[in-house]
Amino acid sequence: MTDEDPREGRIRLGRRRKEAVDTLDAIEMAEEAMEQGEPTMGPPDPAVLLVEEQRRLIKAQVSNERMGFVLRVMTACVGLAFVIGLCGMVWTASQSRAVVVNPFDSPFALTHRGHSGQVIARGVSDVIITINREARYGEQSRAVALTWTRDTAVVVPTTGVSIGDIDKLLRTWFGQETNITGSVTVSTTGVVSLTIRADGVRAQTFTGPESDMPRLIREASEYMYGQFQPELFTWYLLQTQRYEDAEAFLPGAYAQHPESRGALARYWGIMLSSLGRPEEAAEKLRLSIRANPDNESAWDMLVGVLFDTEGEEAAYRVGRDMAARTAEDGEPMESESYLLLLRDWTRLVEIGTGDIAETGGENALGGQEITLADAEANRHDFVHARTLLRAGRVGSPEVAATGHMVDTYEALESGDTARALAAMQALDALWQADGDVAYAFYEAPCYLGLTLGLNGSRQEAEAAFARADRLIACAAFRADVLEAQGLTAEADRQYGVAIRLAPSLPFAYQRRGLALLARGDHARAVTRFRDAHLRGPRWADPLKGWGDALAAQGRWAAAVEKYEQAIPLAPEWQDLHLAHAAVLNRLGRREAAQAALEKAAA
Repeated sequence: MTDEDPREGRIRLGRRRKEAVDTLDAIEMAEEAMEQGEPTMGPPDPAVLLVEEQRRLIKAQVSNERMGFVLRVMTACVGLAFVIGLCGMVWTASQSRAVVVNPFDSPFALTHRGHSGQVIARGVSDVIITINREARYGEQSRAVALTWTRDTAVVVPTTGVSIGDIDKLLRTWFGQETNITGSVTVSTTGVVSLTIRADGVRAQTFTGPESDMPRLIREASEYMYGQFQPELFTWYLLQTQRYEDAEAFLPGAYAQHPESRGALARYWGIMLSSLGRPEEAAEKLRLSIRANPDNESAWDMLVGVLFDTEGEEAAYRVGRDMAARTAEDGEPMESESYLLLLRDWTRLVEIGTGDIAETGGENALGGQEITLADAEANRHDFVHARTLLRAGRVGSPEVAATGHMVDTYEALESGDTARALAAMQALDALWQADGDVAYAFYEAPCYLGLTLGLNGSRQEAEAAFARADRLIACAAFRADVLEAQGLTAEADRQYGVAIRLAPSLPFAYQRRGLALLARGDHARAVTRFRDAHLRGPRWADPLKGWGDALAAQGRWAAAVEKYEQAIPLAPEWQDLHLAHAAVLNRLGRREAAQAALEKAAA
């Protein structure tokens, strides 16, 4: 207890509370002081009641202000989310290139029999989806939608407008979509007329009996797709081997779509090549290159087509020009056909291995293992080549043909000409029956002629050579047959013919070098192997022959150098390792020679 007058205590407390009403913290301090002094106080003073009322009002005001701030933040977040969502819808609409199929106008009579506007529209969308699927290896396919599948019934508050309506409006304003619609009528004689139209495309009518409605829908859909996506539609026709339809479609599409001429001319060239018209194909491919000089595929296709028209020397020149260019992706251009001309089997193996790793090996012939196995066999790795073939398609004519080709290479290397002939006769049967085999193994008639000639069938060999007289391999192998028969003068003249046929390519020089080496003319053999190496610097065979000629001259160190240049290009070539071991022994390098022998035995 205290002697202080209770009234004076209340007055002092009232002053302190009055001074603290400016902040909530001050009020709380006043309350604490009041609670401490309460036992000494008498009845409540009106001033105290007033302060308490003010405290409650201030608390309520602060709470309201805090709640208002939270509500403002939430409103701002909702608004921001709406703006972001709207911007997202605008961006999506601007990027959309979908094909949107609207319900067709259909009379009641047809609707009653199941051909309603929605049913016809769904049929059109199904055809377009099929074209997209078949053309999946061409340019980017386009999405397909039915208008009623886009309806979203969520309504924006206070507007009465659905999100689906907003989406459709934005796509109309900003999108690049193609809207397809149409109508169907029936004449008094029962003839159905289906008219299809789209934005910026001339309407077209297709007629026929009602029973032909699926055909009418397909023809109308293909017409429309060809109008707004000519490149994909052409690729679809090629993928489905509808070459006659492609030939009818391409002239008009090429004239009407200047922006697509590069791709259309390339597809035109592919089609003409598939139809066995290489001269026309080369013309179209050159048109494609003029329209788009950076398209690697057109260049590569032209190199391959020129094999059958202007010859391998012309193909080489185009391939050389191509190799000096940069593709659309910024990388140097590379042609597998050009690599074949240079006999760069190592690079072909690298490409094939990479393709299998990235895509599973799918290509035009059904499997990259075929090309890869042939390249490995040309690097004298017959074991690996057959392992690759076991991964190919069972029953595939291309796989079987490659197996026969591998057998031929191996038999010729071992001197077993009878086995080589048997393998080539089996391959020739496939070659004449299957266009893909003939395309892949274009030199097969030359190898058949060689094996026939080495087995004494000179007349039959000439007939085989005549089937591909334009090829260097046939000209050089004809000289090999003459050489085997001891007709060296005639062989020399024929090797000259082969070299003049394609002076920029290594093959004829290599065959001439082997003939000179076998005759013991080592100095001239060195010259020809050098010529071959300069033209095919990544082909192991000229380096091996060059080393053999040097070794025959007793130039062991120089021979070792050539063998060691060849080994990375044909790492599993047994004869190369044996030759390497022999010259190492001559140089007294016993440990290195033993290592080479172990590689040969591996």
